[in-house]
Amino acid sequence: MFRRLNDIDRIFGTMDFFKNQMNRFFEDYESGRGNLTQGGVWPPTNFYDDGEAIFVYCVLPGMNENEVNIKLQNNLLTIKGERKATMPEGYAILRQERNVTPFSRSFTLPVEIDTEKTTATLKNGILTVKLVKAQAVKPKKIMVQAA
Repeated sequence: MFRRLNDIDRIFGTMDFFKNQMNRFFEDYESGRGNLTQGGVWPPTNFYDDGEAIFVYCVLPGMNENEVNIKLQNNLLTIKGERKATMPEGYAILRQERNVTPFSRSFTLPVEIDTEKTTATLKNGILTVKLVKAQAVKPKKIMVQAA
């Protein structure tokens, strides 16, 4: 009989611990200390390779081109910026969930990039960086001839 009561106590103790952890998680998120993005990094970034170039898509809602700085050096791509707090004059903040701290993400690129052909655009909150591969790393088709 006592064994079953101990098992029930242990189950309820585990449930209580889980409830407390979930409460702390949501309190952190509501206060701005938490982050629900995958891996806890911001901004979320995707890379795609079409053979000729690498495309980088970075989600930067509410930012303009003057708030973003992109640097490419020795196959290291760095994207930096800071979202500014926009508040009408004369108003006081009652609740602020949007993070306004600076960010910086760095990525080591797998191939050499032609920096002269690199472009970046920011449209509708999506930063698109086109990194054209250097001629030396582009695949070259070799024709086979009959002997």
